[in-house]
Amino acid sequence: MKFRSHILLFSLAIFILTSVGLFVVYARNKVLLFWSVFSYIIAGSLVFAFALHFLIGKSKLSVKKVLLLTFAVIVVAATTTHSVWTIITPRWSFSLSTDKSTYAIGENVRITASLENRGFITHSFKSSIREPFAIMIIRWGYSRQVWFSPALLVPEETEFTIPSHQSLERTFIWNQTNIHHPEEKIEPGRYYIRAWIESVTSDIPSWDPILFAGTKINITTT
Repeated sequence: MKFRSHILLFSLAIFILTSVGLFVVYARNKVLLFWSVFSYIIAGSLVFAFALHFLIGKSKLSVKKVLLLTFAVIVVAATTTHSVWTIITPRWSFSLSTDKSTYAIGENVRITASLENRGFITHSFKSSIREPFAIMIIRWGYSRQVWFSPALLVPEETEFTIPSHQSLERTFIWNQTNIHHPEEKIEPGRYYIRAWIESVTSDIPSWDPILFAGTKINITTT
């Protein structure tokens, strides 16, 4: 009975060590990874000291069998951990589009931003503004901002939830006015449209967005 308990305890310890180690690697947190290395080495040494004393010493299992048991548990733990991580990890697809690529001067520009949850479960995210997406339009080649979505002026941390394989979509209309200088007319040329999700940990507008996308349009005289 004790022999089976020792094997079960050893297998459980190997399973936990493998799972925790893989989760730390998947998380890609350098600080967590740095500190976990020492804990991992100490815990691993204790587990194999236990195996050396109880499984090989007292139970008289061969080293080969202990190594085979260790390998089998590692494979099971790695497969299980990878499956769980795949299920719980968000997979976002963020896109930005316009109804046309070329517009006449004064014509409304219809902008659509869409975020699709391609994960296996419902996921949520937080934005530092009350709208999920922020929009900015810049004159190409001049780096002059001519328009941005009004929600940027209203900081309000908001959480949005999207079910699996569903999308969150917002449409914006730019009437080709300069939001900074309404008296100035929009000139013909190329304009860059940028959409992003504001991070709750940064200033507005965010220079470290959660996700971002961009597209270009042309404005002509005809």
